[in-house]
Amino acid sequence: MASAAYYREEADRCRELAAAGPDSVIAARWRQLAVEYDQLADALTVSIPKPSVLAVPMQQRPVQPQPMQQQQTKAEPTDDE
Repeated sequence: MASAAYYREEADRCRELAAAGPDSVIAARWRQLAVEYDQLADALTVSIPKPSVLAVPMQQRPVQPQPMQQQQTKAEPTDDE
C-alpha cells in the first residue's frame, strides 16, 4: 500500500509538470492531479489511528443459557378452608 509521503511526492511532481507545461489545458490537468494526490495523502493520514488510540477488543465469555423458571399460579382457596 502506498504511503502518504508517496502521494505527497507525486503531488509535487505534478505541480512541477504543470509549471513546466506550455499548454494551459494540460497544466490545469496536472494541477488537478496534484490536488487529488494531496487528497489521497490526507485521507491516509486521517484514517490511520495512532498506536496509543488502538483499543484491545474485550474478550467475552460465551453466553450460557439461564435456567427457565415457570411462573407459579396462586391456588384458589378451597371450600374446606
